Amino acid sequence: MISVGMSKTDKCCLLPAIFLPIAVVLGGLRAWGAFAAFSAIFFLYLAFFDDDFSFSGLGVWGLLAAWLGISVAFSPEIRNSFWQFYRYAVLFSFYIFSSRRQPDARRTWAWSVFLLGGLAACLSVYEGVLNLTRGSVLGLNPNYSAAFMAAALAGAAALFMAAGSKKSRLGAAAGLAFFSAGLLASNSRGGLLAALAALLYLLFLKKAWRSLLYLSAGLLLVTVLIPMEQFRWLLKLDDPVSLERVKIWRVALGAIGGSPLFGYGPGLFERVFEAFKFPFYNGISYYGHSTLHAHSELLNLAAEAGIPAAGLFAWGWGRAVFVSDDGDHWGAVLKVFAVSLFAQSAVDIIFYSGALQVLFFGTLGLLAAGKVRPADGPGFRVRALSLLLACWCAAFILRFSFERDKACALDGGTSPRARETCLKKAAIFAPGDADLSEVSIPLSFDIYGDLAYTAAVAGDVSVKRPRDPFPLFARAQAFYMAGALNSAKDELYNVLAVEPAFLRARLRLAEILAAEKNYPAGAVELRKIEVRLVGKHAEPRTVYDRNLLSLPAAPYAKIAQEMQRHKRSNADRP
Repeated sequence: MISVGMSKTDKCCLLPAIFLPIAVVLGGLRAWGAFAAFSAIFFLYLAFFDDDFSFSGLGVWGLLAAWLGISVAFSPEIRNSFWQFYRYAVLFSFYIFSSRRQPDARRTWAWSVFLLGGLAACLSVYEGVLNLTRGSVLGLNPNYSAAFMAAALAGAAALFMAAGSKKSRLGAAAGLAFFSAGLLASNSRGGLLAALAALLYLLFLKKAWRSLLYLSAGLLLVTVLIPMEQFRWLLKLDDPVSLERVKIWRVALGAIGGSPLFGYGPGLFERVFEAFKFPFYNGISYYGHSTLHAHSELLNLAAEAGIPAAGLFAWGWGRAVFVSDDGDHWGAVLKVFAVSLFAQSAVDIIFYSGALQVLFFGTLGLLAAGKVRPADGPGFRVRALSLLLACWCAAFILRFSFERDKACALDGGTSPRARETCLKKAAIFAPGDADLSEVSIPLSFDIYGDLAYTAAVAGDVSVKRPRDPFPLFARAQAFYMAGALNSAKDELYNVLAVEPAFLRARLRLAEILAAEKNYPAGAVELRKIEVRLVGKHAEPRTVYDRNLLSLPAAPYAKIAQEMQRHKRSNADRP
């Protein structure tokens, strides 16, 4: 083995804490490339600097890994789901790596969380004081930073209760106040819930029944005395999308009921959501929303890999938190970290950030650290690392090839034939990808010029995305250009049933009605367009809404003039 210039004890104390800031620096591991880079760094350490790695310590997580592997085999996008499976493989490996450390490593891990939570709190308070748009050390979503602040707040409370001197208590109290200020400034409901759940668990763990009673009474008092304006701000009740998450959970529950055993494939909740999407009116559109995640790790796992996967996940967490011994006070700190993260992940999208998954599994691994483990047979470490490397290479090659082919397919400067070749390759990895589906319709017409074929392609896309009006509109356009006006009209009615504010679809319908000499019905469609154009309505904020409201001026003026001429000619008749 290669020496790193420090004793094994020193390495145990520093590791795995140094990997957590690396995960944060790499954008929170939200992008696939960042996760691949973290995987490479982690694997290199395991291969050259760690002599105690094996898969023998997985326990419950080994069962979850096996179940995820089975769910990949049933996935409609096996290659895409395999990439997600590899993400879990890295996280389970990090759990093993953490569990092989000595209990002294808990301290440095906790301080790493405190430092990152402090950085997040500084940014949150700074943005709150200057009334800036709330961001995050892990990206634009403030809930990712709130997860660090909530965990750090609960950890500071655990240190406060374990403090043996006045100086230690003052330091912990200062941390409590600072992390609380940052968490409040972030205005994250999930973060507040996570901190509260962890504090309640801490009081239960320490059997501080009187403090538990005081905290409960204080929360009731705050709820009664806080001004209604502040209460609404805290719970985001004035935000029109504040309760959208409840509907997302309902979609997830519907998906779980449809495939309760193996789910719809790891990493494919976005596809599930498109199939079960609900109407959510924002003043312009009903179906302009989408999500990559169920905003609940338990529901997300259950929808993607079945109820057993969610059950194993909860079981693994519960064993680490409720069964393991506290050890010293750092054990209690890590336990409240785990409770805070689990609580927030149950109601939020935070585990979309790989950095928070590293924090979660690293914490659980360290809670299991120091236990006596059976010795592995000769060569077991080599086989384990070889398997992990093979998975990493396969996952990286598949994902890299997909991203390259997708970029080629979406590149308007590339020849249509080359783009079609790239599109077919990319569709092998992710046939349900929204961008690929969207570009396949115009690309098919550019290459073949066959309106019937283009209509068929648009029909296939609309089956995959039944609540997306744009493939239906493309199909209607193909029928219109082919002269099949009745078929085009039927499709346009379907489009407007999904999105009534789709102005181009309404204009095309008016043109067809005018061609059929049904001028009264055509005039009705034009009036609906005029109401949208001259009335006071919500401003478009997304590309989806802007596409709905875009209207070609010349065709609109032409059909409007035709309607006016017909109206005047009718008025001149005796």
